[in-house]
Amino acid sequence: MLKVKLLSFLVIFSSCLFVVKAQKFKQKYFERIINSLTSDYYAGRGYVDNGMSKSALYLQKEFKKNKLQSFSTDYEQKFTYPINVIQNAELKINGLELKYGIDYIVKPNAQSVSDVGLDYSFFDTTAYTESFQSKNKTRDFIVNDHQLNFEKNIILPPLENTVDSIKQYYKQWSSIYEREQNINRGIFRFTKEKLTSSLSQRQANTSEFIISDKFYSDQLKINSFMIKSEFIENFEAKNLIGYVDGKNNDSIVVITAHYDHLGKVGETVFPGASDNASGVAMMLAFAKYYSKHRPQYKTVFIAFAGEEAGLLGADYFVKNPLFELSKIKFLVNLDIMGAGEKGIQVVNGKVFKKEFDKLTAINANKNYLAEVKIRGESCNSDHCPFYLKGVPSFFIYTLGGKGFYHEPDDTRNNLNLDYSSKVFSLLRDFINTISSNDIR
Repeated sequence: MLKVKLLSFLVIFSSCLFVVKAQKFKQKYFERIINSLTSDYYAGRGYVDNGMSKSALYLQKEFKKNKLQSFSTDYEQKFTYPINVIQNAELKINGLELKYGIDYIVKPNAQSVSDVGLDYSFFDTTAYTESFQSKNKTRDFIVNDHQLNFEKNIILPPLENTVDSIKQYYKQWSSIYEREQNINRGIFRFTKEKLTSSLSQRQANTSEFIISDKFYSDQLKINSFMIKSEFIENFEAKNLIGYVDGKNNDSIVVITAHYDHLGKVGETVFPGASDNASGVAMMLAFAKYYSKHRPQYKTVFIAFAGEEAGLLGADYFVKNPLFELSKIKFLVNLDIMGAGEKGIQVVNGKVFKKEFDKLTAINANKNYLAEVKIRGESCNSDHCPFYLKGVPSFFIYTLGGKGFYHEPDDTRNNLNLDYSSKVFSLLRDFINTISSNDIR
């Protein structure tokens, strides 16, 4: 009898150990996903060297490994959109070759241009500032500027002005020249602001370099420059959608993350470790977890393309849903999961206050993170197209870290993943609470 009881105890104890082990956050898996997606092979998950399509194939394999079910063939939802691709750029100032993404960037809508020896004209920032005194002065300044800079390369010095509207106009001043002949003309704007790269769905007929002001001087000489860009009218991308069945499939919980990033320009890669390899890795960690722990409701995982070009993948899905959006009980969008030492920020927390209060209560009870901060609505990530259609949703991102964003230094080595397990645990408990009918 004692042997039977001992055997029963060992079976139960072993089962408990298995459950504890199964529920543990897979840190190595999480980091492996980030390491893979930020490697040079995926070329910044963008438009050069098939970076985005390679990344999609990698994620499809991970969906299969985690035994997610598919609404379509190979989890794919294909769509197209226009994109201007900056393939390469070079700039040499005062004998120094500048580094793309570090010393300078080019405006994302730039057309191709090369140095053909045009004269240089220095933009008059004092006259520019004074022109805002009246509409007549503004008009006269534009006319005079056109005459002075006609068929010349244009240098826009650092602007010494603190008025926000004047600074914003200056940043967009190159659009004034779009009506002119710009085939061989370079525009060189020096700035004190951080260089933040982005994408554009259109190609302008201007070619603007945005350069750190530390390279500006009275002895400025631009030795050479070049931009090679390509406008793609119908770039083909794909969202990847998989799911696990729940105990009740009448309602759906959705976990999303975008996998695309800025790609590469020349030899400069934008790895996008924080934005958003980390979010994809966290989403896949949940896919792995729920594939082994059946959720209360059907749980859908969506990896979006085209986020950096304007939330295009999410917008396409909302307009072409693979299931009824009205069935979504709640959506959690993960974008920037590469920190956490200062907690997390919850966009839409003020909108869905009941859910936010539940999240903060869980954190207070379990002492996972330093803080759960609240924000109102903001259309700054893939939750937005869903939210605008009435889907209850949070966009959650981690706080802390080194803050590299849309720059080459957003690498795996610059992430702090010490809090990833705690972020996962907090969000898991919250998602399970949503599924338990405690809220909504």
